Amino acid sequence: MSCLAEADIDTVLGVENDSFPAPWGRASFKGELAEKTSRSLVIKKRQHEKPARVIAYLCFRLIEDEMHIMNLAVDPACRRRGVATFLLRYGIGLAKRYGVKRAFLEVRTSNDAAMKLYSKMGFCEAGRRRRYYTETQEDAVVMINDMTGRDC
Repeated sequence: MSCLAEADIDTVLGVENDSFPAPWGRASFKGELAEKTSRSLVIKKRQHEKPARVIAYLCFRLIEDEMHIMNLAVDPACRRRGVATFLLRYGIGLAKRYGVKRAFLEVRTSNDAAMKLYSKMGFCEAGRRRRYYTETQEDAVVMINDMTGRDC
């Protein structure tokens, strides 16, 4: 586990493009690096004699006592192995050390795998944002994890 560095962006973009219908571009990831409330974590996999490459990443912002999860993706070849669960658990643990009491995110209504992951990690549906994803006009499900122990 390490923090996202500018040198990682090329491999992150590969995972991003394989994961989302409207992927973030280079400027979005560079913007997260420049944003002081942002934290971006990566998991890298070593490949014999080649340099390690990013196989998963999590971008989130810490604002007051909230964690806003902005982006989470795993290389398609590495999915269903607990990588996203590990990364999300680590990120939430880090946020708690900063005094975060609740985490929230938006997820596409069609992204069943992500909603199952978030539900497993204690997130509950809190509402919907109509046509949140402008490129597809798809709604977003807003999910919240109250880390104080209260139910959603």
